[in-house]
Amino acid sequence: MTLLKPTNDRVNYYKVNIYPTLFGDFLIQKEYGATHFKNPTNTIKQYANSNKEALLLVLDIMIDKKSLGY
Repeated sequence: MTLLKPTNDRVNYYKVNIYPTLFGDFLIQKEYGATHFKNPTNTIKQYANSNKEALLLVLDIMIDKKSLGY
């Protein structure tokens, strides 16, 4: 899921992905930066024990970012 935040001279993005791991848990990868740069500013990894827990975490993250203008 990708959220965009346009400003005066650039567009920032915040991307969240969920990946299942080989050990039965789920990886939540958060990535953010500006679209005019080739690489992201930062990538944050977080793990969840179940699919339901991962989806709830992503939903909370997206609600927080929407309130910041993304």
